Amino acid sequence: MHRYFLAILAITTVCPATVCLANDTPQPVRRVHYLEPIYNIHSPIPVRIASAPADSRTDSSAGPPQAIRIDADADFPHAWTLDQAIAATLTSDPVLRIGQGEISQAKAELLGASLLPNPSLEIAGASIPFHRRGADMEPEFSVQMEMPLDWFLFAKRAAERHSAGWDVQKSQAEYADLVRQRITETATAFYDVLEAKALLAVARQDLEILTSVESVTQRAVAAGGVPSVELDRISLEIFRRRQEILHTEAELNVAKARLWARFGRADREGNFDVRGSLDAPMTVQPYPTEEAFELAKRNRPDIRALRIQVNKAQADRELERRNAYPEVSLSGGYIREYLEEGREPGWGIGVSMTVPIFDRNQGGRAKSQAVLRQSHYELQSGMIELRAEVEAAEQYFRSAYLRASTYAQKEVQTAIRVRNSTIQSYEAGGSPLIDVLDAERTYRETYRMYISSRADYWRAMYVYNSVIGQ
Repeated sequence: MHRYFLAILAITTVCPATVCLANDTPQPVRRVHYLEPIYNIHSPIPVRIASAPADSRTDSSAGPPQAIRIDADADFPHAWTLDQAIAATLTSDPVLRIGQGEISQAKAELLGASLLPNPSLEIAGASIPFHRRGADMEPEFSVQMEMPLDWFLFAKRAAERHSAGWDVQKSQAEYADLVRQRITETATAFYDVLEAKALLAVARQDLEILTSVESVTQRAVAAGGVPSVELDRISLEIFRRRQEILHTEAELNVAKARLWARFGRADREGNFDVRGSLDAPMTVQPYPTEEAFELAKRNRPDIRALRIQVNKAQADRELERRNAYPEVSLSGGYIREYLEEGREPGWGIGVSMTVPIFDRNQGGRAKSQAVLRQSHYELQSGMIELRAEVEAAEQYFRSAYLRASTYAQKEVQTAIRVRNSTIQSYEAGGSPLIDVLDAERTYRETYRMYISSRADYWRAMYVYNSVIGQ
């Protein structure tokens, strides 16, 4: 009999579950393509222009811009491009490491669900005479091993493994969504730095021009051509520009600190800077709303995570249903009695199980059904929020494009020509100081609006691409 028992025990220990539930393979996350940033405000500032890659929404008739380079690296030895900033975020951001840890934990749970249950071993002795043997004592020695069978008979292990597999896919989708968000935050922070740099360059150039006008005014006051109040007025304007420079420098440092924080490093380089441009051709246009919504539904990893959550809830419901089945164990053992000499040792085999009369896992099954309904509602709510997010990003993108198109480069060049001609007329004595200050103020406001509108366009473009999952 012991041969049959060992054979049965080997089968129950080694044989895997015959019921296998289907498990979807996680889809690879699509790579996000980005336009390399451009930096070109006007000729006195270091320039680097690069063409944007081809896009399905770009105008094919628009030719690539001509490359202009004035050794920007000489001024910024540690300047980072947008690609380098995104790469640093992907490799060093501790927030992304946390997301990777969630995937590792889910895989560990899957590994635990895939393991076979351990058998139990019991070794016992009864009526063993340590001093003397009594007439009524029957000493015996027994070894018994018990192996659970319900994981095999009712596919409980397969159901648990299936549920854990959906957990892995959900954690991967959530990590992909976290990557999408962190890349978008890095891109917007990068353009915040570019905008602050450009505004600081305009403020410094404005101060330089007003300083030269002050010199002209000093000579005119000394010659008696203009009253001294003109010199006081230009001095006040210079004071305002210096205060503006201090404020803009502080905003630039704050923007750099926010960008540096995306790199996962607390020790910021003293000469940390970025290299890019705001003046690239604005050829990228948004998709139609319905097409963008369909792209977002297919590509957004957070929506995929909500769908996986529904599948996970369905798998959990099946798991709870199978957990209602009884617990079944197969046991076998060896018994040795020492009362009668020459007696053969005994072997035994048996099956034990619980009788689910009262507890049939009613609570677990009811909870799994409620969780399934909740996951469906969460997916429905996510779709509604996604539609609103797509429409809002589209409107923001179109508005940013219209604002950036309004303040084109030709308007800036016109303001520069008016300012220069007014200054030349003032130097020749043909225009009053008020006209110079007014022309300079018009130029500054036009240029600042141009810079801000271009920065808004690029930020809106990256936010829009992130919303539709590209």
